[in-house]
Parts: sequence; C-alpha cells; structure tokens
Amino acid sequence: MDLKSVNNKISVTEIAELALMCALMVIGKEALRMIPNVHPVALIIMLCVIRYGWKTIYPVIGFVILQIALYGFGIWTIMYFYVWPILVAVTMPFRHSNNRWVFAIIASLHGFTFGAFCSIPYIFTSGWTAAVAYWVAGLSFDAIHGVSNFIIVLLLLPPLRNKLNKISIR
Repeated sequence: MDLKSVNNKISVTEIAELALMCALMVIGKEALRMIPNVHPVALIIMLCVIRYGWKTIYPVIGFVILQIALYGFGIWTIMYFYVWPILVAVTMPFRHSNNRWVFAIIASLHGFTFGAFCSIPYIFTSGWTAAVAYWVAGLSFDAIHGVSNFIIVLLLLPPLRNKLNKISIR
C-alpha cells in the first residue's frame, strides 16, 4: 500500500457518501437474496475504490457488520472480514482504468475464488479435508457468483461510474 496515496482525513461529505455505499451494498444484497450469489456488492465496492481508494474499507467493514447484525455471528463472519477487503486490494491498482473488461474480470475472479478464500478458516478449525470439502461443495455457487459478477460489472460499471461522476458534490 502506498502510504502517500492514503489521505487520513475524511470529510463529512465522504462519511455520508461512504455510508450510503455501505447501505447500497446491504440493500442490493438483500434485494437479490432469493438468487444465491447474485448481488451488486462487488460492483459497489469497485465503484467505491474508483472514487475513494483505500477509504472503501470503511463501507466494506460496515457492510460486514450489518451482515452480522442481520444473520448472526458464525465462522462465515471471519471470512467476510478478509474476503471483501481482498477485492478492494486487488481493484486498487486499476482504479484509474476506464477498461470495463478489467473490472469485470477482477469481479469474476473474485466470485469464482470466493469459496476457496472462505474455506481457509476450516483449515484451522477442522483440517485440510474439511476445508477442501467445504470448497468443493460450493463450487456451483462460486460459478454462479463469478458469472453474475462478470455480467453485472461489465454492464453496470460504466453507466454507474458516469452517473457517480456527474452527481459528485466535490
């Protein structure tokens, strides 16, 4: 992480905008919860990274905390605290790119590898066999996640990025 690019000051406007992004992640995921692993969370995180850089960690952590409030605490909460920030970190080097394909591929790879990342705590709690079993059992969900992330980001990132730039308060 380039410490020169991290501005520790956060304005009141940014707090409001980041809180709205957090709310949009939760609302978007809840609105589509009847379709497993199809949601706009990766899209919204990428839009945040493009606009706010590392400050995107704030709405991501807020999203995780709200997911815990909605669904309770479990081993999955440990996963959420690192699996979503991974998307932030991987997206950061490309935040100034205008190539929608780059973002769609990153979002897709994140979806396809989601289960593999989520199986990591099982290595420590139940061993390698349980971790691999957990990951393999969820491969079909990871495929849905990867394909849906690709389509959502490919189609919606450019117009939403343009709208976000037009309504900028800055």
